[in-house]
Amino acid sequence: MLLWSNSKMSTLYYSDEFASENYPCEVKMDENEIIVEYEQDDEYVQYRGKSIGNGHFELHCPDKNGRASLHMFPNSTILEGSWVEDTFRGMWKINLA
Repeated sequence: MLLWSNSKMSTLYYSDEFASENYPCEVKMDENEIIVEYEQDDEYVQYRGKSIGNGHFELHCPDKNGRASLHMFPNSTILEGSWVEDTFRGMWKINLA
């Protein structure tokens, strides 16, 4: 499993037009699985998911009642997708580093 421990995540919330940019995160990924980990409000958050093929992933975060998608082009260092946590919805982009 490859590790990108200095990745940066940008997040957009649909509901309140809030966005955060270049937020630190860690990504672990191989052809079958992806794990995205970060801290938010002094809380450890982990999204984990399976590959559905060709750079597309479906992720879940049971602690936040979250589900998400991430997608990337071949040989890219950028993941993009959307997420839902309870009644909150948004998009996210991760630059792997």
